[in-house]
Amino acid sequence: MNAWTMELVVARATALDLERRALARECVRGVLVRARPGVYVEAAAFAALSPEGRHVVAMRALDAVASEPPVFSHWSAAVLHGLPVFREHLARVHVTVDDPARRGLVSVAGHVAPLEEEETVRVGGLLATSPARTVTDIARSAPFEVGVVVADGALHAGLAPVALHAGVADAAGRKGWQRAQQVAAFARGDSGSVAESRSRVTMMCGGIRPPVLQWNVFDARGLAGRLDFGFPWVPAGGEVDGEQKYRDAMMAPTGAADAVIAEKRREDRVRREVPRLARWGYREAGSVTLLLPILARAGIIPARPRITIADYSSTFRLVTF
Repeated sequence: MNAWTMELVVARATALDLERRALARECVRGVLVRARPGVYVEAAAFAALSPEGRHVVAMRALDAVASEPPVFSHWSAAVLHGLPVFREHLARVHVTVDDPARRGLVSVAGHVAPLEEEETVRVGGLLATSPARTVTDIARSAPFEVGVVVADGALHAGLAPVALHAGVADAAGRKGWQRAQQVAAFARGDSGSVAESRSRVTMMCGGIRPPVLQWNVFDARGLAGRLDFGFPWVPAGGEVDGEQKYRDAMMAPTGAADAVIAEKRREDRVRREVPRLARWGYREAGSVTLLLPILARAGIIPARPRITIADYSSTFRLVTF
């Protein structure tokens, strides 16, 4: 089901009560569902969408009835740009307006801030803040870890670091600007997943020295494997795993069994060169209490003195083993 091509049924502003009652009956019957006041979509098709897809429909619905094109921002813009999103933020559509009087729309989170023309782009016909502005807005308003997840995702998707830093500089003096500066300095495009981004923040909070990202491990046959994290001073490696690599057909096209076998063979080669290998999951990635004991068993222990954001913001060196 495609959220971009799903038909929207828009009730005319001049619709008679008879027409409105007919649409209401279709909703009661479960045929239609209201995407926003005055806009309806097929219920079964809407239910089949992902939360991100339903959010796209909600944005299209707002755009269809707005008196002027809304500028989607924050988490809504992140959905449009394909950036990592935390789904609890998708309950309302996010827009940025320059007039406080326009922020009171139903089911819309309105953010009042100035917008330059170059800070907006069109995505699928919808007007949205640019990737750099989107990351900056989220980094200013969300916790540090959340901002890092989105910034890492944007850099990994191709946003140039200079564009990110320029976007943050343009927000100078606004609420949360200093946090956005820290996020931009900490962010790395080599961080390949939400779990990896969360792990880096947790490591820093736990006093672990900055690891090497996407650590290439070589043996006599060549490249044995690439680890999510390298700790060459131990030496040890780290991998944060989720179930997606085994369940997602795109990541495991020949099935979960083949994916598990391939992963096992890769790990066997890597362990011959790096015997100490720590593995953890998404839950442990966000918890100092859970992650530090796992790392300690591989010989990765907190540094003295304490590690800071500045330590993690320095340029990572490419280290092979």
